[in-house]
Amino acid sequence: MRPHRRILFAMPKPRSARERAELLNEYGHRLGARGEDERALSFYAQAAQADPAWAAPWFNIGLLHKYFGDWTQSLIANREALARDAGHQGACWNLGIAATALRDWRSAREAWQRYGLPIEPGEEPLEVDCGLAPVRLDPDGRGEVVWCDRLDPARARIRNVPLPDSGHRYADIVLNDGAPNGSRRIGEREYPVFDQLELWQASPYATFEAWIETPDPASLAALAQRAHGDHGQAQDWTDSVRHLCRACSLGDADADAAHDHPPLQASGDAAGARWVGVAARDEAAARAVVDDWLHAHPSARLLQWRLAVPAGAAD
Repeated sequence: MRPHRRILFAMPKPRSARERAELLNEYGHRLGARGEDERALSFYAQAAQADPAWAAPWFNIGLLHKYFGDWTQSLIANREALARDAGHQGACWNLGIAATALRDWRSAREAWQRYGLPIEPGEEPLEVDCGLAPVRLDPDGRGEVVWCDRLDPARARIRNVPLPDSGHRYADIVLNDGAPNGSRRIGEREYPVFDQLELWQASPYATFEAWIETPDPASLAALAQRAHGDHGQAQDWTDSVRHLCRACSLGDADADAAHDHPPLQASGDAAGARWVGVAARDEAAARAVVDDWLHAHPSARLLQWRLAVPAGAAD
């Protein structure tokens, strides 16, 4: 008879609260990477419950609410993250974005201060000159990149005339994300591209489309100057717009000289007409700009004219 052998099974070591939370948080990351954001949010909430002292799941909850455009919940979650990790830079920035979206200027100022920016406390709207920046409109769609004046870390005013299918206007103020996503150059200087999160304030300017036949396309610079005189804008879309491949749009569009993206229509249409966008507060002002320019350039002709994007709210 064989001797009896006792087999011992080691019991698994119980996971700590942080280990359970990290596992749930990682499940949330994986679900988010697959586009299952609602399920990801549920796992982040479970992670926050598993380890109430950990900031990371609260930051992730705030991040998802930011992309949902649910600004109140994003603000709450980022405050919870900062209550657990006062130096969490991502939570500071996203708190600033959420507060700006809600026009909660006290909280926005507090967030930028905590991030380390020289912002004074107060309840007044922010007006900080953060310089020039390209912003990608509709980043999940056509992704048109326009040049903007940054009003503060989370807002930018459009200075181009966006293409009509963007639905945006000259001087729209957009809420922008804080993470750079590509770059553009002016001369030797490189500027980071920021993605739009939403329209923050619609512009009182309408966009008008004009097809103009001219033997001298360079003369359209005078049209832009005339528009600027009325505090508007005009842009020759024909050779100022390029369709970029996704890799170049999300990278440095001007870095690879061998990878060329020609202008939309380098020499106009078959008849040599130029596609021009004019931004003005009303049609009378827009036509005055174009008519003055036509009078000064008698060899040019206006072929077509239409309202492309109506004006937004008045100031």
